[in-house]
Amino acid sequence: MSDKLVKKYFENMPYGDDAKSSEIHGKDNQKVINHMVASLTAKYDEHMANKDKGSAQVFKDAIKQIAADLDNLKEIKKEFAVNYGGGTGGKNLFSNYTDLNFDRNFMIENGKISFNDQLRPVLSVIAPNGEEVSKRIEDITENWVVKGNEETEYMRMQQDAAKQRNTVGQPIDFDIDWAVDNLLANNDAWKVFATDKIGGTYFLHDYLQENEEALNAGQISDEMLHPDSFNPEFDTRLHTYYANRLKKSFDPDYQTPKEAQEADELMAKTNNENTQV
Repeated sequence: MSDKLVKKYFENMPYGDDAKSSEIHGKDNQKVINHMVASLTAKYDEHMANKDKGSAQVFKDAIKQIAADLDNLKEIKKEFAVNYGGGTGGKNLFSNYTDLNFDRNFMIENGKISFNDQLRPVLSVIAPNGEEVSKRIEDITENWVVKGNEETEYMRMQQDAAKQRNTVGQPIDFDIDWAVDNLLANNDAWKVFATDKIGGTYFLHDYLQENEEALNAGQISDEMLHPDSFNPEFDTRLHTYYANRLKKSFDPDYQTPKEAQEADELMAKTNNENTQV
């Protein structure tokens, strides 16, 4: 599902704010919904005609629940549209962390709606591998990660560190490690820092370059490259990377322990070669 196709759909969407919640997912789905509501209404009328108000109420409640579910789904579709093209210049606000394969398909009417045994809507799409994937309405936004001011806040700290660079002999006026810890933890911002471009640079791109030798040697597994593996609750790679960027902005001569070790090894090798000449 191409990004261009999704944006084109929302730019030309034939529904307004006054559209019924049952009609914004395509004609086929509207038929399924209308059939279900008509069937429940008929059951309600039947029980009322038999003066069985208790049973009739069950079907009335089911109809009201379907209406509420569809209203909720309508709001989710509106929220998706805003996030997908609501950034500066129509940029996508969803983080790369978010898997939007299901959402993109369903939101542009490439999905289907059915009802489970509890008469609650079930949404389904065909995944890229050909398998059908189904979700409840309440599951759609569960793993959404929308970018906020994380990058702006980090770049502010980086600029602040760079401005203090000329303060001879004075330490930086904020605790870099503490600041990065808080930034990564705030609203799970680490998911954005792990997968999106921050200050024109992707963390994973730099990480793969810095660890190319270990990667080629098979010392870094696929699991260690999955976005969830960078969760700072149990992994320090994100913290180390972003903290070091700030430390180097403040002190261009700052070396990480790894860089210091490599420099020492290079110096020792050079000295050894000079000794042998």
